[in-house]
Amino acid sequence: MYYPYLRGRQNEMLCLRELLDAGKLSEKVTPIIEPVRFNSTFFSTLTKFIENNRKIILIVNAKVGSFNQEYVEMKQKIETETDESKKDKIKSLLDTYLELLKDPHIQRAYIVDRRIVAEMVEGKKKAGDYVLINFENGNYQYYEEYTNLLEAKITLIPKDEDFKDEVGGDAVVLEDGLIKAKRNVDYIEAPDEFFSRNHVIYAKRGYIGFSDYSIVGNVYEESGFAPVAIAIHIVYFGNKEEVRVHHFVSESNESISDPARKFEEAMKNLMEWEQFEDIPKTMGLESLIECYDQGKFPGLGVIKKYSLMHHIEMMGKYLEDK
Repeated sequence: MYYPYLRGRQNEMLCLRELLDAGKLSEKVTPIIEPVRFNSTFFSTLTKFIENNRKIILIVNAKVGSFNQEYVEMKQKIETETDESKKDKIKSLLDTYLELLKDPHIQRAYIVDRRIVAEMVEGKKKAGDYVLINFENGNYQYYEEYTNLLEAKITLIPKDEDFKDEVGGDAVVLEDGLIKAKRNVDYIEAPDEFFSRNHVIYAKRGYIGFSDYSIVGNVYEESGFAPVAIAIHIVYFGNKEEVRVHHFVSESNESISDPARKFEEAMKNLMEWEQFEDIPKTMGLESLIECYDQGKFPGLGVIKKYSLMHHIEMMGKYLEDK
């Protein structure tokens, strides 16, 4: 199984919704969402998974973004709002969220920290009801001491065999495959890079699945900015079935002006790449090509959305074929 780890930005949510609508989200793929915004796109995406009888993993103690803060502010507004119609609307939104959390298609997850471990050791939460996500290799100490009490539905851990030895139950390997450059223009120096082989070896190593942050990477940035260069990150399979990522970069990188031209340049490099035929022709890739053919600049967020769609569909198809 593939468990892509996404933050709940709008285009990441739309990526999943569009794949679902098109029947391109494989049953072999279960997304993990760390929500960063308390908004309608987030709710409609969860609803879409329920309607399609599909499971999605939702982190309820998000560490980045403003989701938790916005949720608290919503609750406070109920106490201070004097307009009854507005108050009812807020209550309805909060009730919708709580009802969604009860649905069995929404698997709740926690990022493991000292507080969560304490609550499970003290019996306030039962690990078996949740997915547990570990970012730190040092977390193995919790499992070394409390193995049985921390046996979750699924446990995500870094790529560390010593850690895995301490985990009871089903484990998923989590690794950031993207070597993120400081600036987009820097990808010109390393246009093609190894991404991962976890999809090839996860079962041999005793994992039930693998997880990554796709072409976004683990580093969370609250807001974007106009880049000097546009880079389109496209994953594909290498000669030994490893996943590689190629960075197609614009050429007119003297200033931030004319992003449409930069997109055209990056796409031209993609279309003329000597290994273009090796890239699986997914819905996401075809959407990028359609924008290029029509002379349309879709915007930076949509470029990322289509690149994500490409990766997620490609991995699902790979697992189905295997």
